[in-house]
Amino acid sequence: MSLDFAVRTHNLGKCYQIYDQPLDRLKQSLWRARRRFYREFWALRDCSFEIKKGETVGIIGSNGSGKSTLLQIICGTLNPTEGELAVSGRIAALLELGAGFNPEFTGRENVYMSAAIMGISRSEIESQYDEIAAFAGIGGFMEQPVKMYSNGMYVRLAFAVAIHVSPDILVVDEALAVGDARFQQKCMARIRAFCQAGTVIFVSHDTAAVTELCSRAIWIESGKIVMDGLPKLVVEKYLQFMYEENGSFAAPVLKCEGASRRDFNTGGFTPVGDHIRQFGDRRVTIEAVRLVSRGGGNGVAYSGQACEIGMALHAHQDIANPIVGFIVRDRLGREILGDNTQLIKKELQSLLSGRRYVITFEMDAWPNLAEGEYTLTVAVADGTQSDHMQCHYLHDAVIFKSVPVRMPAGIFSVPNTKVGFFQEDN
Repeated sequence: MSLDFAVRTHNLGKCYQIYDQPLDRLKQSLWRARRRFYREFWALRDCSFEIKKGETVGIIGSNGSGKSTLLQIICGTLNPTEGELAVSGRIAALLELGAGFNPEFTGRENVYMSAAIMGISRSEIESQYDEIAAFAGIGGFMEQPVKMYSNGMYVRLAFAVAIHVSPDILVVDEALAVGDARFQQKCMARIRAFCQAGTVIFVSHDTAAVTELCSRAIWIESGKIVMDGLPKLVVEKYLQFMYEENGSFAAPVLKCEGASRRDFNTGGFTPVGDHIRQFGDRRVTIEAVRLVSRGGGNGVAYSGQACEIGMALHAHQDIANPIVGFIVRDRLGREILGDNTQLIKKELQSLLSGRRYVITFEMDAWPNLAEGEYTLTVAVADGTQSDHMQCHYLHDAVIFKSVPVRMPAGIFSVPNTKVGFFQEDN
């Protein structure tokens, strides 16, 4: 392991004692180690990893997987049951925002108190106070007891304090959705800036944010590390796990019979190869995909021009409520645009076993995306938008280049924007 580390763990574990009834706690205190009146629950076990200084690491996993327990151990608010932990540097934690605030103290007093808890000297926090107050943006309420604050004001002040204490390591646990839209943008901008200079450990269910912000991702499930690597690959495996009913990582692939694949090629379809990362129960499979723009296929999408995304499906079982959709991602894995038949309010007829179908999404004008390479992910599911099972999900089924009509100011813009200019007559 490298000496240039921010956080290092070895066989880290946290065990809780679960009692079926309060009386069992009393029995345990009387019998001590001679009898056991509890069940052991390992929230975390055998976790070993190293985070280097300057890394931005995302931690993902389902609810109850042990993510927050791990962060609390790293931050020192929980003691591990077993294993070793080493932290190099000062930590600022955005866990339960404002957890240490005294409701009877004013906002100003809580700033100084929180800073003292974090080991910040009074002179240092005095030099930062005006910036903290400006970032929180709660005006004269800084001189009022925080028990008078709304929830939004409370977390705004807590975030402002945590982000301004010049930490070496910033720990964020689902704390980005604070305040209104403007304040959220300020928070994200501040965290992005910190990612360039410090070490960030970021826990979120927003896999798109993990892919965008992080240089590495760790997937924790049932208290153990399942995967550690590039965010895009880890997120793909995690999504597969979440959508598979039995949690398996590899569903059996049903071979498609017949000679129809060669027929798809004549219509601009590209057959789905084994190299494409995919998952699902395969009750229906996507055999081929196409992206047609300005008469071309699967290579280039032209902004402002009509575009069609098509999928050739083969149903192996009856599908009562099919949902078909697509997502376009950029080279960083960020979801740029997407749609599905349920969101469009287009109810498809049931798919019948043994039949083949072609589903197309036709757009009047492809958006003015920044020039570069993009990927097209496609999927077919059974159910509803909120409750469905993935039948076939293809990551990055098509890689294509988007050609803009002009350079957009952001990720994309509207292809045809008219500008009005009027001069007032004297």
